[in-house]
Amino acid sequence: MSRLFLIAAGHLGKTLMPSKSEVGRDHVGARGIIALALLMLLLMPVLVYALLQFWPPAITNTQGGSGEPANNIRLFLWAFPIDREVSLFMIVLIAGAIGGAIHSIRSLYWYVGNRSLRYSWILMYCSLPLTGAALALIAYLVVRGGLTTSLSSSEDVNPFGITAAAALVGLFSRETAEKLRSVFETLLAPAEKGKDPATMGTISGLEPLKGPAGTLVTILGRGFADAIEVTFGDQQATRLTIFTDTRMTALVPSGATGPVPVRVVKPAGALEAPNDFNITSAP
Repeated sequence: MSRLFLIAAGHLGKTLMPSKSEVGRDHVGARGIIALALLMLLLMPVLVYALLQFWPPAITNTQGGSGEPANNIRLFLWAFPIDREVSLFMIVLIAGAIGGAIHSIRSLYWYVGNRSLRYSWILMYCSLPLTGAALALIAYLVVRGGLTTSLSSSEDVNPFGITAAAALVGLFSRETAEKLRSVFETLLAPAEKGKDPATMGTISGLEPLKGPAGTLVTILGRGFADAIEVTFGDQQATRLTIFTDTRMTALVPSGATGPVPVRVVKPAGALEAPNDFNITSAP
């Protein structure tokens, strides 16, 4: 009985102990790539169809004393009336989702083309249209709320302008979020940093620090799981191997000499080594 208790306690301890996550590190296979690509490509025409259905009618067509609704929507098998204000909200959400879907498709074919698509990116591809729609709605509310301009009535809103702006917000969702954060940091007090803030990663050292072209360099640090490439100066490493989130290797490329900075390029930015690598001439 005591032995069973010790075995159960050991398994519970391994479960609760922090460890390096290996979830999503495998590369996506052919079936997964095809399924994800079909999902993204089918989502685009559906969003465009919804955008056209929710497009508000011209102002001149909504005036009169007939008492009829401003717009009759027919979405697939459903038909329902909505007014112009709701139509504006819907086209903002749909346009933001279209921008996010475009971002997903561009990133998907880039990673598939470079044969570096991993399962950890699937959640991002599926959530980008939702993120783009949410950010587009926030930007629209900021504009309609009078923080940047004054649009008190829905008749003053140009649907073409807000649709284009919403699509750009969804396409550049990360840049939009950073811009909104920088703007409102000047208005609001900065929040306290957590005890364990998430960082992009860092490079702690290189082994060795010098050698000719073709030298295998070990890069130590953390945050290497989603690394795309390693550069020595302006030259890309000829071979890149990621062993763990804290250790990777790269071959020094030819074409560069002297001390050069070493950078690990990631989708969110680049990490730079604290010391330059001195590329020497071959003996």
